Amino acid sequence: MRTFAASLLFLLFVSVTVAQTEAEKHVKEGTSQLLKKQYTNAIASFTKAIALQPSYADAYYSRGVTYASMSKFDSAVTDYSKAIKLNPQKTEAYINRGSAYSELKDFSMAIKDYNKAIELNPRMAESYNNRGYLLSLQNMHPDALKDYDKAISLNPKYSKAYINKAYSHSVLGDHKASVEILDKLIAVQPDMASAYFNRALEHKELGDTKNALRDYDTGLKLEPDDINILFQRAELRDAAGDDKGAIEDCNRIIQLEPDNARAYYVRAQAKYDLPDYPAVTEDCSRAIQLKSSYWEAYILRGNAYDFMNKYEDALKDYNKAVELNPKAIEAYEQRAVARLSKNDVTGALSDLSKAISIAPNNVQLFEKRAILRAAIKDTNGAIEDYSQIILLDKSNVKAYMARAEQLIANGKLEDACEDYKRAEALGSGGAISKRMYYCK
Repeated sequence: MRTFAASLLFLLFVSVTVAQTEAEKHVKEGTSQLLKKQYTNAIASFTKAIALQPSYADAYYSRGVTYASMSKFDSAVTDYSKAIKLNPQKTEAYINRGSAYSELKDFSMAIKDYNKAIELNPRMAESYNNRGYLLSLQNMHPDALKDYDKAISLNPKYSKAYINKAYSHSVLGDHKASVEILDKLIAVQPDMASAYFNRALEHKELGDTKNALRDYDTGLKLEPDDINILFQRAELRDAAGDDKGAIEDCNRIIQLEPDNARAYYVRAQAKYDLPDYPAVTEDCSRAIQLKSSYWEAYILRGNAYDFMNKYEDALKDYNKAVELNPKAIEAYEQRAVARLSKNDVTGALSDLSKAISIAPNNVQLFEKRAILRAAIKDTNGAIEDYSQIILLDKSNVKAYMARAEQLIANGKLEDACEDYKRAEALGSGGAISKRMYYCK
């Protein structure tokens, strides 16, 4: 009996060892599949490992990582929890479960996991960075910055912590600090394209177009096919007056993605500034063909038609833009211009009034309607609009001067003199001569 018992124990040991070896084989296979983004196959491999060895913590952990990669965060949490139950000292499981909870917007549970990870291993930079990121998601940026500093002190080359720290400073409005942080990151990782791209955004916020473009150029040398960044540089080049440069960037995007509607639209914007209106209509038409709901493209094409004196075509495009987006202020504004070209003053006023109803604090819209009302001798309407402008901007010298003119036309000289006095107090030299002429 003793011999039999010993043999049975040996057989059990051998079977367990074989099962463990097979389970490890499946985990290794699953890890390889995970790295190749073959997620379904990886899940199957890890599941086989778990079936062979139900107490295999790493198999649950790896399957959790795979679920997270598939954005199946509930399943990821379940597997990370099982891994933690089997191995309570596995710091990475707490970190990853915290990230999964964060994605599920369960911030309190995420914080607990990051705190536990820090308790288990206070030297792991990732725990501090992730906790900092979670705090920043809740707009707790000062606290987040402390965690980012700790992460960087533990790992001076930890790029995510630098980028997250720069972002928090940016949200707090300290763009200079963001630039300084990204300078440090680039010093330790000079070949990191995203560092240059992020610094370009901060330079842009500071109004430093030259350095922003320089960073885009450097970053795109490292990652020349980043479409999102090509768009950013194209739009910045266009804003800076480098229309040909913007067109080059859009051409590159179209090479990479021939059916990218936005690329045609952004290229059309640059061509509009050249100006090359026929080319604008071609690109906008292509953008609309690719994306029928592209109301911005209808407006831009309408603007080009307007300059080409094709008022009917322009009106059709503005009408379509309004149909697609009834709150598109520019569509009403530009349609008003097109209607004026056809002497449709009533229609133009209606469009400006509609735009104002959408944007009741837009001074420029009131000014345009006031000018039009004054042109058709609607002095009361013009006075009303200039009064609204002054209500919105009490230092608007131009509005006081214009309202004074309308008041004079309306026979209200005393009120006009008061407006000239206000304009004079705001520093208008022209108001002095007007007051001296009209006001005794």
